[in-house]
Amino acid sequence: MAEILVVDDDQSVASAFKTFLRYEGHDCRIASSAPEAMQAIAERPPALVVMDVRMPGVDGLAALKEMRAKYPDLYVVMMTGYGTSQTSIDAIRDGAFDFLHKPLDLDELRGVIRKALAARESRDTSESPAAVDAGTAPSLVGEAPAMREVYKTIGRLAALDVPALLVGEHGTGKRLVAATIHANSARRARPFVVVDCAASPELNVDEQMALASGGTLLLQHIEALAPAAQAALVKTLGRTSGRSAGAARLLAATEADLRALAASGAFNRELVETLAVVTVALPPLRNRRDDIPLLVRAFIQRFNVEFERGISRMDDALLRRLQEHPWPGNVAELEGVVKRGCILARSEVITADDIGGSLTQAPAANRQEAESSLSIAAKRALQERLIAQSPNEPSSAYHDIIDLVETTLVKEALLVTNGNQVKAALILGVNRATLRKKMPGA
Repeated sequence: MAEILVVDDDQSVASAFKTFLRYEGHDCRIASSAPEAMQAIAERPPALVVMDVRMPGVDGLAALKEMRAKYPDLYVVMMTGYGTSQTSIDAIRDGAFDFLHKPLDLDELRGVIRKALAARESRDTSESPAAVDAGTAPSLVGEAPAMREVYKTIGRLAALDVPALLVGEHGTGKRLVAATIHANSARRARPFVVVDCAASPELNVDEQMALASGGTLLLQHIEALAPAAQAALVKTLGRTSGRSAGAARLLAATEADLRALAASGAFNRELVETLAVVTVALPPLRNRRDDIPLLVRAFIQRFNVEFERGISRMDDALLRRLQEHPWPGNVAELEGVVKRGCILARSEVITADDIGGSLTQAPAANRQEAESSLSIAAKRALQERLIAQSPNEPSSAYHDIIDLVETTLVKEALLVTNGNQVKAALILGVNRATLRKKMPGA
């Protein structure tokens, strides 16, 4: 049993937390503001703080900094229903143990609380780095669970001077992630140097590290680095350990499976082990399709400034088509399509005519493949849920899974109909009252 302080100005959320935590066997105290929370901590430090970001007066991120400054051993989990990628990065970098998004998943919340309490008990502070001042970071866009994990890892890497490996398909944004890590770190005023190993396989590692002195060196396509350069890099990393005065911090990016290459003798095994201690895996765009409207909006805003255009949005039919496209070139390919549309659009709305033949593969041709992938993913998710369920304990797995499927169906139908509940109900073959009951958040 542990005492947990919940900081949230929404009384209904606070009450729900109290019920949940008591059911889990914990004591719960409630604070409705940052000053009230600081007073509660001063009176009796809790085992864990769970705090909302958006509160009147002093917000949660400012309160987090104050708590970590006064109580460096305090474990804090942040949560929000309105956060951006930068909010998550800031929270983790400034010492939050974890960052959760509302509406909260109770299984995820239960797991995070368990991990935080276990870490506190062992006094393992590796998950709670010291605070550094925020910098101006490039903009990462996306709310998919995989991207949320990327933001958390960026926050931790921003506060720690260790090498890291960025892994992902072409166009997933590895360079942007590296730039974001640099911009949020204490090195942000120093150089950010990018070298393409495919173009310069025989590069002088020490020379490039010197160019990035005190800053960050990103080696793209690290798999193309020549064997001699790989060996030199191992020696350099062993000599500097990423922490020597004036030494550059190394980040490496690849689309390849370096461990498989090392196993075949095609890559330096020691270098793989050094780089892969912290790995940031970037998801392909086809696995985060719900982020496509957010990315399109962000690209339109950027290109409006760049080309002095006044594009307001993308045609709904075209946007749906983009969400069905396989995107072999990932976010970089999507960026190119939106850029073309912003340049050639003849009105404030981008249509299919404006992007021409940018999408080379029609979505209909991929329907069978997509449905097959969906079936496989659904079976895997079901198996994991059912295997994890103890046969000796009562379960709500059947109803939970049915609710998940129904909620997903309703969400997609509303997306297709642009939020029109009447049309969505017709598509699904249900009445409007049933649709409303199954809507997310209902």
